[in-house]
Amino acid sequence: MTISKSAENVHDLIARRRRERDRIPRQAVPGSEVPVSSTQERIWFGEKFNPGFGFYHVPATLRLRGPLDADALDRALCEVIRRHEILRSTVEEVDGMPVQRVGEPPAAVLRSADLSGEPDPEAEAARAAADDILAPFDLRRGPLWRALLLRLGPDDHVLVLTFHHIVFDDPSFGIVGREVEAFYTGAASPPEPELQYADFSVWQRERLRTEDVRSRLVDYWRRTLDGAPRLLDLPSDRPRPPQRRRAGRFHRSRLPGDVVRAVRALAREEGTTPFTVLLAAYGVLLARHADQADLVTAVPAAGRIRPELEGLVGCFINIICLRLDLRGEPTFRELLRRVRHASVEGHDHEEMPFEELVRELHPQRPRSHTPLFQAGLGVRDHDGVFLNLPGVRASEFVPDVEVSHFDLMVDFSLDGDGMAGLWGYNDDLFDPATVEVVAEQFTRLVAEACARPDRPVGDLPLPAAPRLPAPEPPPAPSAAPPAPSAGSPAFPAGQVRGTPHAPAAASPGPAASPGPAAEAGPPRLADLAARIGLGGGDTVLTFAPPASGAFADALTLTLPRGARLVTAHPADARDGERLAALVRDATVVHAPPAAWRLLLDGDLPEDHPFTALCDAAATPPALARELAARVPVWTLYGRSWAAAHRVDPLAEPRRGVPLGRPLAGTDVEVVDRSGRPAATGVPGEIHVGGTGTGDRGRTLPDGSVELLGRFDRMFTVDGFRVDTDEVARSLGGLPGVAEAAVDVRDDRLAAYVVGDGLDPRALTAHLPEYQAPASVTVLPALPRTAAGGVAHDELPAPDVAADRDGRVPVRGETEEIVAGIWRELLGVEEVGAGDAFLDLGGHSLTLARLSLRYEAAFGVEVELPDLLRHATVRDQAALLDERRRDGGPDEEEAVS
Repeated sequence: MTISKSAENVHDLIARRRRERDRIPRQAVPGSEVPVSSTQERIWFGEKFNPGFGFYHVPATLRLRGPLDADALDRALCEVIRRHEILRSTVEEVDGMPVQRVGEPPAAVLRSADLSGEPDPEAEAARAAADDILAPFDLRRGPLWRALLLRLGPDDHVLVLTFHHIVFDDPSFGIVGREVEAFYTGAASPPEPELQYADFSVWQRERLRTEDVRSRLVDYWRRTLDGAPRLLDLPSDRPRPPQRRRAGRFHRSRLPGDVVRAVRALAREEGTTPFTVLLAAYGVLLARHADQADLVTAVPAAGRIRPELEGLVGCFINIICLRLDLRGEPTFRELLRRVRHASVEGHDHEEMPFEELVRELHPQRPRSHTPLFQAGLGVRDHDGVFLNLPGVRASEFVPDVEVSHFDLMVDFSLDGDGMAGLWGYNDDLFDPATVEVVAEQFTRLVAEACARPDRPVGDLPLPAAPRLPAPEPPPAPSAAPPAPSAGSPAFPAGQVRGTPHAPAAASPGPAASPGPAAEAGPPRLADLAARIGLGGGDTVLTFAPPASGAFADALTLTLPRGARLVTAHPADARDGERLAALVRDATVVHAPPAAWRLLLDGDLPEDHPFTALCDAAATPPALARELAARVPVWTLYGRSWAAAHRVDPLAEPRRGVPLGRPLAGTDVEVVDRSGRPAATGVPGEIHVGGTGTGDRGRTLPDGSVELLGRFDRMFTVDGFRVDTDEVARSLGGLPGVAEAAVDVRDDRLAAYVVGDGLDPRALTAHLPEYQAPASVTVLPALPRTAAGGVAHDELPAPDVAADRDGRVPVRGETEEIVAGIWRELLGVEEVGAGDAFLDLGGHSLTLARLSLRYEAAFGVEVELPDLLRHATVRDQAALLDERRRDGGPDEEEAVS
């Protein structure tokens, strides 16, 4: 025996003895209250927060063809449930703490229904399976599983098994399948489990309290995630709501066999796994869409960190947060090595439960997304068929059930010589067409990366975005009077009229040149005139400043057609009577948002139809839709109008602003950082006629372009990347707000509004927490540049009262009591009215205790979702006062 071989044997002996010494003991007493594991605690908390969504249901549906003995199957399932105490357990709340308790074994478990007489048994089975999977569980009473057998015909069944995630995970299906097979056939019974899940729960809690174990794990994850972005800002189709409202949807894709073979070949070449190759490609895709080179993704870990846990049913699975570093434009091969290192290190520290990690790092925990990560990837080495009974052929049966936990999560599993992809996504945020494009891009990206791994990741191509066909320019107007040339001293008499305060023009001729001279029938403006139906009998009213491109366009749009242009002073947009009188004399009105809000709130003429023209970037989409319910509305994009969009009043709100079709003779496209046309959905700079605009946008699957914001209005606030223009659009759609602007002052968001104003405490009911401004300042008008944009440099200091540390002091008896309870529960000395409980170190268990303390102090019941929806001292104090006044939940809470 060589010395090295002997050393290996000694090392193995030491490792084996260490494993035996650390072996998990049998210590939980059946029937007693046992602490839940960390993973169970996270699920319990999530279920309390989102009851009835089905987020934590773990289903499996199998089509079973062949002679099936239903009684034998029922007996086998009963035996499996008897063997594994966790399947007989319930989770109760004792003094604000979740505990598990084991119940008695069932005598029968399999429910059945005969669908063979239905007109379409298969469709009826899909519906019945979906209903059974989504039916809620009662964690306190149980059972926390269901088994349903649907008969479609002779020797044709669908088996639906549904477990609550608090007692089950995906790897447990393999254990259940093997044991059901053994008991169904009457073969030799597997040995009784030496341990039960409750033993693991107790052991895990004790182990994580061990100083050396905990410090090793916490130090690693704190170091690894330090400075990581708090949000993967994928460009979504709709604004992120303050709280997730829907359960999500799925899209199915497939990696063909040749691509999977290329993945395996590159993995072998680099000494890694196919999972690592797919994860690296996924990181490239996410980085492109989010425009982030530093991002965190979630990957599932089996969590069975000891050999004695391999045969146990239960919820062991953990989430590992892997930080993917694409900075410095690495080649895909280099990125693959970075990802392999991050994956190996992460799995070496996977013992740190996700809930414990969140608790230690104290990140802000918004209600609108998961903390630390928002996207993930998993790979299964099987095809989902976990049960093989003699004489019965099993295959997957896919019911119409769509539940997704995260913004975007893809799971790959074996599918013949390829791999099937299941893309779960938050349909609060994404359209099906968007996710379909993302899945197609991923397939292309994986193939390109494996074929050319030494190319920089930024050069790996994605499918080109579609382009809308260029509109044909309409024929020039035949009866239009000649437009003035550049040297013309005056405009045709009677065609341009100024209001008494107008600085630019007056009838019969202008007192001064209105800026750029009107051009003769340009194609883009001729196209716009045709779209809105502008003719010689029309009167166009504009409030555009004379120095703006919009004024020149309004002039050139009007005069060649023999129409009349009326110019108004910006002050007229804030005078209700004057504004209404001007609008009554016009057939086309081009006005700022404040004017539209004023008209909608009282003086919009009902008996005078006209067409409204709005600036796409400045007009809140909600305002444009409200106006479109009364009159035809077109939004116009660009300093010189380049695209026009007809607003649909019934359209679903979008995160970006649709720009519609480019006007004839103009080219509108999105360009990436390298100057190439950006792929579908990938943000870039909007170019008009080959010239950059400074605007961020993306191309949608239908080929149209959507405005996202401006590059110079992107800021990082408290670790979150925020587009202040996006926040301003959201605020502009709220009641009582005519116009809004948002800036960053003292590392906080500051809102400036024209109108009735807003209560900052109410903003988290409309916006995600990280987008909610810390202050709201009411102004009579927003300061404007000569071109009509918001003059951000002229906005005043925000109207907010805070101490030297930025804390808003608590005021009133209720806030004082709430702050005192927080200080006691969290062990902190200073608490401000604007502080959030979770940001100060609170977690799921302390939230439960907080609810009990409020009940004792104020005599009202406050559920966990209430405490998360009202995150700050000020918000919770207001909620408690309202509950005490009303003796129950307010109307808003009852509706939600």
